[in-house]
Amino acid sequence: MTVQESLTKLGQWEIDLLPTIPREKLDALAYFGHVAIIRGRVDPTLYGDNLLRTARYVGVLTGSSLADDARTKIPNDNVKISGVGMTLWLGDDEGRGSVYENAVTAASATFADTIRMLLPASGAVTEGTLYPVAGQYTGTHQWQSPRDAIQYVCQTMSTTSVPVSWRVNGDGTLDAGPEASLFATTPTCTIVAVGAGDDLTMRGVPGSLDLTGDVEDYTTRVVLLAEGEGTSIATGAADISPATSYKDIHGNPIKLTRVVSESDTASTNAATRAQLALAQYVAPKQDLRLNIQDYDVEGAFKLGDYVYAYDPDKGLLNPNIEVTFRGQRLNPIKLQVTEVSWGVTEDYTVAYRTAAGVWIDLTDHIEASEAGTYVTVGGFDRALTSSAEPVGSRPNADTSTPGQPVFIEPFAGMAYLDNRGFTRARVILSWNAPNNTDGSSVLDGDHYEIRYAVDTDMLYPATWSQISQVRWQDLQTWAQPFASPTGQWQTMVVNWDTTTAQLQDLSPGIGYDVQIRGVDKTGNVGAWSSTTTFVASADNLPPSTPAAPTVAGSRIAVQITHELGKSSGGTFNLESDLDHLEVHVSYEPTFTPDTTTLRGKVAATAGMIQAQIPVVYTVQVEETSARYVRVVAVDKTGNKSGPSDAATATALLIDDAHISDLTVSKVTAGTINASWVMAGEIKTADTGPRARISVDGYELYNTAGTRTLFADASTGDISIVGQLKSGTSGKRIEINPTSSYLPEIRWYANTGTDYGYINATSSGTDVNLGMNSSPFDDSGVSVTSRAYLTSTLAELAVVRTDTQERRGAFVWASPLSLRTGFSRGGVDYAHFYGAADLARIGWSPADPANGQYMDFYSNRTRHIGRWADFQAVSSNEGLFTGTVAGTSSATSLSLSFGATMDTQLVPIVSIRDAPTVANTRGFVISASDSSGFTTQLSGAADGAWSVYFWCFRI
Repeated sequence: MTVQESLTKLGQWEIDLLPTIPREKLDALAYFGHVAIIRGRVDPTLYGDNLLRTARYVGVLTGSSLADDARTKIPNDNVKISGVGMTLWLGDDEGRGSVYENAVTAASATFADTIRMLLPASGAVTEGTLYPVAGQYTGTHQWQSPRDAIQYVCQTMSTTSVPVSWRVNGDGTLDAGPEASLFATTPTCTIVAVGAGDDLTMRGVPGSLDLTGDVEDYTTRVVLLAEGEGTSIATGAADISPATSYKDIHGNPIKLTRVVSESDTASTNAATRAQLALAQYVAPKQDLRLNIQDYDVEGAFKLGDYVYAYDPDKGLLNPNIEVTFRGQRLNPIKLQVTEVSWGVTEDYTVAYRTAAGVWIDLTDHIEASEAGTYVTVGGFDRALTSSAEPVGSRPNADTSTPGQPVFIEPFAGMAYLDNRGFTRARVILSWNAPNNTDGSSVLDGDHYEIRYAVDTDMLYPATWSQISQVRWQDLQTWAQPFASPTGQWQTMVVNWDTTTAQLQDLSPGIGYDVQIRGVDKTGNVGAWSSTTTFVASADNLPPSTPAAPTVAGSRIAVQITHELGKSSGGTFNLESDLDHLEVHVSYEPTFTPDTTTLRGKVAATAGMIQAQIPVVYTVQVEETSARYVRVVAVDKTGNKSGPSDAATATALLIDDAHISDLTVSKVTAGTINASWVMAGEIKTADTGPRARISVDGYELYNTAGTRTLFADASTGDISIVGQLKSGTSGKRIEINPTSSYLPEIRWYANTGTDYGYINATSSGTDVNLGMNSSPFDDSGVSVTSRAYLTSTLAELAVVRTDTQERRGAFVWASPLSLRTGFSRGGVDYAHFYGAADLARIGWSPADPANGQYMDFYSNRTRHIGRWADFQAVSSNEGLFTGTVAGTSSATSLSLSFGATMDTQLVPIVSIRDAPTVANTRGFVISASDSSGFTTQLSGAADGAWSVYFWCFRI
């Protein structure tokens, strides 16, 4: 289970899954989903997309394997998934991606603006951080993937002192700019063959270093062929500097010229690109591979960072670079990490993100790898990699231009219903392929361009049926009742090997202008053909037959309700170009609707279908016998459907459900049952506790007349005065649970009465905010975890629920200082304090007698407290002190540490002798090891004497 990261390339990864992985998780692993690998164990469902930026690696799933390797008795026990890095979304190694089919041109653009132009139009990679780069870029990119184009721009705008690069982050964003802004260009890690370890500012990583080299690609001059054809080719050249030191057999400086072809390079960039190409070949090719076995380099460096490598035996040293590492001076070489391969151990979380953004934890279903890292620095003395195309013969410029194609009329067309239910029109164009303007046959044709737009000169006729649907004041002139539409040219591209094209989504009955021209493979563009005008097929599609209406009758009227459904079934599924319904009434159940049976027209539009608003219409018919009602659907063009089935209604009492108009003041008692009521306002009372519904919204008032709830109909805003509860028991949320407390939100657990809460206090114009857990027990004392935020202080602490006194660990953060520690019984013990002028760390600094702490200032360090006198030490103590009395008249003192220390100790000793000694005696450390040391005096001590010492373990 390994990951191979590669700078500006795809890289690859592979994960072995256990055969016991649940089937539902295995089935969810779909192609082009994402796998994230995170240091440590986390819950992916909790952190979600935040993992995309915090993960050590994010890759795209592009391969899977389900096989049986016969290792176990479990079928299909060889399960693997694999893929590549996030660079895939810019383009793969074969140039596939969101290719620019239309040219993207930058003219004297800044680096950031150029990169923005080149981001994929698909949105697969979005802008991250674009750092400024000196200079401006001019160039055109077409038929390239964004990866190739962005790499080209970064190479072109790089200089020897400021190389430029890019990277795709785990969240699908792109960072680009100087390498110093993207990577660590000042190494903090040294890879050494022997003597690894940590220094104050440098980390030494052990590894074997393998170096290979050759001069197979060595070049002394580059000639670059840029844009143009034949004799008009733009060129750029660059020569090696300083001159080569290599000689031929006759002692002459060797001359090796390389020709590079980049037909997409603009003439203004030719010299720069030539110099970049030469920079790849001016030194012998050297590839370095670093094998760091059983060591995880995470945190030491990452892909793209620079590291030091030092192995004098293999020539890996640079006299111009000098670093001090663990007391030794080294002259390493400085390399950029271009590839890192590492194993996914049990210390990682592996998660999969579906296309819908759902996270699945795979950690318990993977076979972990052993620790180990391979670091590759390929051609570390080369600035860039080549993007040139092979050199071939370039013919003379193609000056032939395609002639004008000729349309074949009339065009075929028809009307159709789109997926929204609107009538649209399509037309099939056909044309004859042209010759070149010089009469020769077109052998290099590439494509046709067709453009079309609404014709604004045509007179649009109208039928009387169409006129009947429009108000007189909405008509235009008598000659042209409908205004001619306007529109811009729309363009489509068709391959040269076809002579037909279909235009869709046209407006029925509308005139269109269309033109066509040819383009050959060299880019020569022919002239547009003359304009051909055609009229799109008229809307001749009638609506579907509507379902029978629902009818309620009285002796004075018939009320029709229709849910705009088809006779074949369903509701609100008639076509979207519906305009209105005709209502026909007769005494015969099988009557045929005509002008004599028409009783009215009622609007029925796409908006009513979409909002599912039924048609309700009242026909004034004074009759007591049975009547039959049929409806006909009419679209905006005037096409009529067949009549619906007949619905019948017989008059009922005047005071029942068939009253279509009622004055509310005349209702004195009883109940109103209705699907809707239209009124200026509805309210339960004028004063006191009441509810009111009006055009403004919905309102509630309390006894004092204060509005306690308002739902604003125009904005959707809701204001509440009082408490808000999501339930009455169990897990729930309560807002402002009681008026006697501060503004507060409470979260209740599934059971019990304990709750966590957030509350706030106001101090003038400032607001203080507190967040508290439910109480819990600490050795018989009820405590709460609390975060308290004010305009001057942020506190995170465990406090007593009764006195709010700190009890346990705490953190204070303010604009001027940071304080952390441990408190118990009102006393702060373990303590850290940091400010602009002081840092303090220690124990109980408020206790002048027993406090032990250190203060750090800008120019000094101060220690307050005592050191324990030597008694017995542990084998891993790094520093200790002591006082030991010597034997009278002795010339030496041997001291044992008691325990054998883990490593060698360095003692620092001073001697105190009796004051009767006339001469000061000299002393030395005559022996020292991990078990003790011996102090030797220059003469016998006179009286009582003592040894004072410090011991440092190294």
